[in-house]
Amino acid sequence: MNTITIKSEKPIVAIPLEDYESMKETIELLSANPGLADELRKERRKIKKGHFIALSDFKKKYGVK
Repeated sequence: MNTITIKSEKPIVAIPLEDYESMKETIELLSANPGLADELRKERRKIKKGHFIALSDFKKKYGVK
């Protein structure tokens, strides 16, 4: 692992470029649709309660290969 020393008065975060790009995309999506975050939280609660179908069952039901 490489070490980089940076002198800065402000905190700095270093993350892989792929993670940074993913974060930017998420911010753009959530900014474009303010209700999306609430919808995602609601759907996650449903999943935690077991309200979902397995991917294999979904594929059978909708004829997806």
